[in-house]
Formats: sequence, structure tokens, C-alpha cells
Amino acid sequence: MQKTIVYVALCLLLTACATLTTTQIKSVNQFAETSKNFSAYPSKILSELSDIRRASGVYFAAGLSDPRNIVPELDSVYSDLVGDFNATQKVDITFEIIDKYAQSLMLLSSDKHAADLAQQAKTFGTDIDSLITIYNGISGTTPLPSGIGGAVKKLVVLAGTQYIKIKQAAEIKRFVPQADALINEMTKNLLEFLQTTRLNALIVAMETKIRADFKNYYGNASNKPFAENSYNHYLGLKKQIDEVKALRDQTVAATQQLRQAHAALLTEIQTKKTLQEMTAEVKALVEQVKDIKQTIREIDNSKTNRS
Repeated sequence: MQKTIVYVALCLLLTACATLTTTQIKSVNQFAETSKNFSAYPSKILSELSDIRRASGVYFAAGLSDPRNIVPELDSVYSDLVGDFNATQKVDITFEIIDKYAQSLMLLSSDKHAADLAQQAKTFGTDIDSLITIYNGISGTTPLPSGIGGAVKKLVVLAGTQYIKIKQAAEIKRFVPQADALINEMTKNLLEFLQTTRLNALIVAMETKIRADFKNYYGNASNKPFAENSYNHYLGLKKQIDEVKALRDQTVAATQQLRQAHAALLTEIQTKKTLQEMTAEVKALVEQVKDIKQTIREIDNSKTNRS
């Protein structure tokens, strides 16, 4: 009896200090679900540019008049693939932090309470704090708030579904405000990366290189045996460049929307208003990510059709 009274009192106390509507928690979960693998989109841009560089380099090598120069040229293409598309340490960590934060937030806002939830929470929280420590050690970065993973680690499964939901709301209200500065800095890093002159110049250079290397290849009459279906392959590479441009633009827009959506979540969970549906900013993010995934499917389908 005494345990029941303590339990009820604890629930009432937590309810008074930390309540979120079901819709608010669902909105947080939808944001997390949409953002949990966000790094796949800028990474896809780099992998596609790498693929285009490889194909263009093979055309150039095949067009060399002296066969002795072909292998050294292919070796050079390989070296470019290894070196040119390595992101900076800051960008690499940015990818990881955004993904890990979203995965932690999804765990925190989930309505499924698995038996190992406590262990998962500890792991996710530790991972975020470790990544932030690494990031703060990189020269020239803006320091991020440390220890935010503690909010995830505090979500421990105890008896009683109602207690879990109240505890869940309390930790979300602590976690999202702590992480807002993190999301602001990480999205800024991503936009700098996606809109950098180097990446834009690389896309333009690949577009020019495809044409020049294909012309060089067909300038050598001895290459006719290799020419089968190469016209379609060339057209496919041109289409691939256009799709990469579209993917880059969509990812820039989605990154901006990711920032806006998180800011809207922060405002929501700090107010008492009752929401009837998912916040408009999160809905916009969901739609933009759908567009990105459709573009990626089109890229993959185009490559499959010409292979």
C-alpha cells in the first residue's frame, strides 16, 4: 500500500512539472525518424561524384594512343577516388552527431518500451557525449554543450506504463532544449559543406570532364571495339550529373528545414498549447526527405538500367 501511494505521488509530481501531449511526443518522434539517417544524403552526393569521376577517367584512359600510358592513368584515377572525396574531420563528426542525436531522440520518444531500453539509452547517451568531446577537440570549431547524453541515459524502464510516459515527457523537455545549440551548429556545418565553392566547382568540373574525356576516347579510331553501348553510357553520365545537382539542392533545402523543424519542436514542447497535428515544419521536413529519397531511387535506377 505504501509503495502504491509513493508511486501515485511520484506520478502526480512529474505530471505537474513535465507534461507533453501525445501529439507533441509523436511530432518529436516523427522528426527523429525522418532525421535518423540524414548523413546518407550528403554522402550519396559524394559517392555519385566519385562514380562519375571513375567512369570519366576510364574513358580518358581508353582514349590514350599509347597503351603504355593506360595503366598509369588508371592508377591516377584510383588515387583521385581515394583522396578527393574524403570529407573533413568536422564534417565527418557532424554526420555522426546528427544521426546519433536523431536516433537518441527516436528512442526517447518511442511508445515501444523494450526490455533492453535502459541499456540502449545508456549506449546512445554515451555515444553522443563522446562525439561531442571529439568535436570540441577539433581546432576552429564552436564548442558544443557537453553532457546532453545524460537525458537519454536517465530514461530507465520501471514498472508502470504511466510512469514511463511521464518520465519520457520530462526527459524530452530536458533533452531537446539542451540539443538545440548542437543542431544549430551541425546544420550550419552541413550547409557550409554542401554550398562550399569546392563542392560546386567539383560538380561543374565533372560535367566538363565527362564531355572532354568522351571526346578524347572517340578521337582514337582503335577504340571501336569498346564503343558498344557507350553512347547510352555517356548520356547516362550526363543524366547522373543533373541528378546529383538536384540531390545537392534538395539536401541543402532539407538541411535548412531540419534546423527550422527542430526550432519549432523546441517552441512546442516549451508551451502548454494542445496541438491537433504534427507541426508544419516537421511535416515539411518529412516531405523534403521523401523528395530526396525519390531522387536517390532515380539515380540508382538509372545506373541499373545502363549497366
